[in-house]
Amino acid sequence: MKKMMIPLLLLIAAGCSNETPEQPIRKGYLVQAEEVRTVNSEMLKSFLITQEEYRQFAEFLQNDVRLIRVTYTTEYPKGTAINVSGALLISENYDAAFPTVVYNHGTNANRESAPSTDIAELSSLDAVLGIVIASAFNCALLLPDYIGYGESKSTAHPYVHVESLGQTGLDFLRAFRKYMASPEVDRPVSDRVFITGYSEGGTAALAVHKAIDDHPEEGLTVAGNVAGSGVYDMVAACKAFVDNPNPLEPQMLSSYLWVLGMYKKDFGYSKDYADIFSEEDNDSLQSIDYDLTYFRSVTENLQLNNIAAQLFQPAFIDGVRNETDTEFIRISQQNSLVDFAPKDSLILVYGAADNWVHPVNSINAHRAMLEKGCKVGYYVHPTGDHSSTIPLYMGVLLDWLSKLVNND
Repeated sequence: MKKMMIPLLLLIAAGCSNETPEQPIRKGYLVQAEEVRTVNSEMLKSFLITQEEYRQFAEFLQNDVRLIRVTYTTEYPKGTAINVSGALLISENYDAAFPTVVYNHGTNANRESAPSTDIAELSSLDAVLGIVIASAFNCALLLPDYIGYGESKSTAHPYVHVESLGQTGLDFLRAFRKYMASPEVDRPVSDRVFITGYSEGGTAALAVHKAIDDHPEEGLTVAGNVAGSGVYDMVAACKAFVDNPNPLEPQMLSSYLWVLGMYKKDFGYSKDYADIFSEEDNDSLQSIDYDLTYFRSVTENLQLNNIAAQLFQPAFIDGVRNETDTEFIRISQQNSLVDFAPKDSLILVYGAADNWVHPVNSINAHRAMLEKGCKVGYYVHPTGDHSSTIPLYMGVLLDWLSKLVNND
């Protein structure tokens, strides 16, 4: 297998002082780009036709796609440089006039899996859909791993952490542009970016959009954004979660506990776990040292109460419901996107019966952005839950990309 390597450039220290001056973090610095393989479009088409869940994508395949694993730098936590990775997919008939696509993957409870590793064996829907898009629209597509996967898997993923999702996506764009400008590649790149993602990827899609808008010096513009069923209003989402009277699916329950763990780690939420959980559930979670990442509360087979009113202390529920827990509400607001006013077109896609990411997220974001005069629309699956709404999201996504080809 032929591999192309772009080595890490050497940094040369300057000056004669005994003190080493503090260096700014080189966000978006290209560390390495390694070519993994090239996917033959006809062979992939033959494979997809035999796969019921992928069959619908076969007709879009047009050209072979090069798969490249990229390692680059970002910042996490604040003030700390970290190497992260992602998958770069480039059509063999690459057209620099088409926007660069940033496709953000959904919730991943397996830290050993990531787009940069999945592309080798096409072992995830994200990898397959990414290749289909690159092949169909002759573009470059970026699939960020996020912090906590791939190159950075030794660091726990900060689940639905808006700032790091946006920063990681923007820094991948920076590294990609440096890769394309390198002497070994020397290819032009569009200044336009199309962003998309579903579930946590929907949250990331808005976060990357915001990061681009917040950094006009990068010279990037957003050609469009299709965000599916993401968490955009964390205050409303948490209220809906603690007020849900129904038994919670294990993965849904575990995902919200993962968010709570992120609040403790990344925002310093000060309430003791013993004041959050019922006594029996607190004892269970204490046995895994309150490690709530990657759905561990499910994978460790803990017997947690699956009804919010039984899982949590009444005072904690009241504090969230009535917003008297001002620290929790402040952190939730910091990790929300309803105040974001995108400069460019955005489409929100969601299911009216979503039992994981409550529809209030998309409803509140759409309303708030319209009130700010933003160009934002929506598609809603009237009976769709979190899984059954995915085909609608994919249809909207592929339709908008097709319109970009025709300049509609």
